[in-house]
Amino acid sequence: MIIAARFIFVLLAIGGTGNALAALNADYQFQNTLTSSVAGAPALTNAGLGLNAFANETVDGNSRTVLTFPQDNGLALAPTTGVTASNTYTIVLLARLATVTGYRRYADFKNGISDTGLYNLDGQLNFYNLATGPGAPITANSYRQVVLTRDGVTGTIVGYVDGVQQINFIDGGGEGIISAANTLRFFIDDTAVGGEASAGAVARIRVFDNVLTPAEVAALDRAAGPVGAAATIPTLSPSALLALVMLLGVAALAAFRTRH
Repeated sequence: MIIAARFIFVLLAIGGTGNALAALNADYQFQNTLTSSVAGAPALTNAGLGLNAFANETVDGNSRTVLTFPQDNGLALAPTTGVTASNTYTIVLLARLATVTGYRRYADFKNGISDTGLYNLDGQLNFYNLATGPGAPITANSYRQVVLTRDGVTGTIVGYVDGVQQINFIDGGGEGIISAANTLRFFIDDTAVGGEASAGAVARIRVFDNVLTPAEVAALDRAAGPVGAAATIPTLSPSALLALVMLLGVAALAAFRTRH
């Protein structure tokens, strides 16, 4: 059984190819830079007429550098090609909004020309105009980890706040598909219906090119440790899982024979 236990650890190591977080293609930690700690992703750019600025704030009990933004300002990620597909992704925002009354923009998929997208609505997670979550988990000036996933095969969009699912719907109209402009915008509002933005600060933005499961979303870390360090969810690849099942079967048979 000792040998079996050792073999399991080996399987966990080689099974890392099945790790969902291997799909992390961009990780912006705002340590006095707008660049990603994951190589290959473009740097974020400031959006809006105001001035975004780095500052030290307390995030989850720890002092760290964040990016603050005034109302009607935000960030843009362009191009998104090479980072994620336009119709399948997971976006993770660790941010605080100064104002949570009414609609306050989190993410825009149509490069500012449509009012659809991800919002806070009076403390609830909202995808306008398709779904609103229960309760009010978003509070003013409190860091919340907001996650949005979209499955390009089924069109399913799922949204979470601090690991808890808030919305789940079929995006039949493609409102969550990144437009041909290949741009994701964060916090800054669109030009179709103005006045739906908040000042605030962001501690981290991550973009995955796959759909994280509810368990994987719940297991995500929040504010990063050392720049470049990524949390991992140890999962087995199918081949490693099959080998593990076979090994456990052999070990169980050997134990049975020893006792009889």
